[in-house]
Amino acid sequence: MTRLYRTIASASAAVGALALAGCAVQPTSTILSRLPEPATATGDARALTPAERKRYDEIDRQVLREQNDAIAADAAMRAWSYYAPYYAPAPVTFYGGYSNGGWGPRWGTGFGYGYPGW
Repeated sequence: MTRLYRTIASASAAVGALALAGCAVQPTSTILSRLPEPATATGDARALTPAERKRYDEIDRQVLREQNDAIAADAAMRAWSYYAPYYAPAPVTFYGGYSNGGWGPRWGTGFGYGYPGW
């Protein structure tokens, strides 16, 4: 029976390889020949007015400020993630309580019931 499975598996692999090989066609030209000319890529760029430049500078400063905040928050999260397995709260509390014992601290395998404040 295993010989039949091997034959089916190898035949399936061969058919799959042939099907994928049919999709691999060499391009008719080089990639660089399909790029636009440098002069046409820039186009007619008009100069920004002072108001537009001021607005774009404000947007740039805002983006950089938000990016720095996100980087700092990510760094803080990574620093505190070292302690997360120990200080992580239980994923669900049932009326303010949960059982203990089982696989590790603060995680349980049984059923626990506690009134909030007990």
